[in-house]
Amino acid sequence: MVVERAPGRAGAASVRWVDGPGFHVEPDVLDEAARGMAEVVAEQDGAGLDALAGPPERYGHDAVHATMAEFCGAWTIGIDALCDRARRNGTSLSEVATAYRDADAHVARALTGDPGAPVVEPEMPAPR
Repeated sequence: MVVERAPGRAGAASVRWVDGPGFHVEPDVLDEAARGMAEVVAEQDGAGLDALAGPPERYGHDAVHATMAEFCGAWTIGIDALCDRARRNGTSLSEVATAYRDADAHVARALTGDPGAPVVEPEMPAPR
């Protein structure tokens, strides 16, 4: 972010986002993605598949039930691992958004004008 002061207007400033070639970051989009990940995790967290196998009577054979229960238990572990990873990724996205905002704020405080202005718009000598 660059803060520009309008010529001849003390104190009046406008804010303009500056990006590099082929590079653009929207901190709000990162925060939105982090919130989306948190919602997905909240829906799935603790929603294991252990109960999916049901009672042994449903299968007619104990070995079939045991296999289904083992399958559901393994996938419960997998779902928990995915939720943990999504939670960490969401936290990282939020931290990155904060870092971008902090860096932009630091630059905005440090720059009181456009350091390239004299090159782009050099002061012309007064006509004689």
